[in-house]
Amino acid sequence: MKKVIVSIVFISLLIFSCKRNQVDVPIFSYSILNDSVKNFKLNVNEKEATIYYEYLHQNDSLRKLFLAYNNDKDILISNLDTFHFNKKTYNSKSLQFKFYHKKEISNHNRFLVFNENYGLLANLAYGSDYLFLKDSISKTDKKLLFKALFYDLNKIETD
Repeated sequence: MKKVIVSIVFISLLIFSCKRNQVDVPIFSYSILNDSVKNFKLNVNEKEATIYYEYLHQNDSLRKLFLAYNNDKDILISNLDTFHFNKKTYNSKSLQFKFYHKKEISNHNRFLVFNENYGLLANLAYGSDYLFLKDSISKTDKKLLFKALFYDLNKIETD
């Protein structure tokens, strides 16, 4: 009986102490302005209520994007900015992504399209719109995805 209890405690500790940790997930970055594709590696590390996403450019070690997602507060933290969920969503075939923006409204708003299980899908900002995809896509699919994101972002709520 003692062995069974010790085994159950050990297995429980093992299951509950394991946090999500993904390393070197390939990411393709597409710009709305040009047809070049940038390659990143995504590293995901979860600690307590925060998940850390680090996008490392494969050819330039200085070019990286870092995000921290706080699940309790539903906020994204990127370098010096904090982004809040703005109640708008984009539904892909398998996931629902949320739009996040800074609290302060400015002339050049920046939106992050994000899902905690996927990571960053898009950065929508004046003059620097990017997609972050785990698969490569065609130019036509890229344009359609950007149109769908902008449509959902600019949809007027009629509730």
